[in-house]
Amino acid sequence: MRRLICGLVSCLVLAACGHGRTYPPRTVTWSGDLPAGDTVKVRNVDGSIAVVPSTTNQLSMSATIVNASPSAVQVKHEMKGNVLTICTLTGSGTSGPCEGKGDRNVRVFSPWSFFSRRHPLTVVYSLRVPSGVVVDLETVKGRIAAQDIGGNVRAETVNGDVVVSTTSGTVNAETVNGSIVVSMASVPDSGNVHLETVNGSITSILPEGIGGTLNLENVNGKITANYPHPAADSSDAHHLLVKLSPSSRKVHLETVNGSVNVTQYSKPASVSLVQ
Repeated sequence: MRRLICGLVSCLVLAACGHGRTYPPRTVTWSGDLPAGDTVKVRNVDGSIAVVPSTTNQLSMSATIVNASPSAVQVKHEMKGNVLTICTLTGSGTSGPCEGKGDRNVRVFSPWSFFSRRHPLTVVYSLRVPSGVVVDLETVKGRIAAQDIGGNVRAETVNGDVVVSTTSGTVNAETVNGSIVVSMASVPDSGNVHLETVNGSITSILPEGIGGTLNLENVNGKITANYPHPAADSSDAHHLLVKLSPSSRKVHLETVNGSVNVTQYSKPASVSLVQ
């Protein structure tokens, strides 16, 4: 029995050493036409996502895979109808399609992951998206940044900040550990806005004259609404309800630990949000 245990331990150590090796970064690129009204989805696992406007009708994507063998991580894309999906596939799922993996591609568990924590597998996405394309972004661990997007944006991460600005379009964003900063220059006549985190502040910059209801909530932190409004229910320091002009639109900002701030949009100086 002792000889068997020693043999198993030796195999584990050798495998762990091999698994802990580093790999040089490799980059996957793709580009293609994507007309206004179509949707691009990015489903990542570990790594950031950055999106900026395209100057043409083509969407271009660059994904840098850090410290992973081709058999461990693959980046793929699929077009189905008017939806382009770009995804990170890991473990035993690298040979499969994006479709059927669900909205989030979860890393396949391996016992060797215990030995590779100092060498995490990371995929960093950078996209240029045409105006009018709906942007739908998800990662588990990483920051999401989208700047000057000419369409609706949805962004979701677990560990990381979300920073989004749109020239025309609504934003819905969620994180667990991270702050959210959203700026909308103009929004369509309909379309709700939902921004939610657990540990982090929320800042929303809204265009002038939108209708509907602002619902601001937190547990620990300040609530500030520097936005024109006729009346506000401020009897609760951690819940502010602002009724704007008649509309069915709902703007909901909620965090547990952090401040909630709403201000009116004004054209900012040229700055980069995606760095």
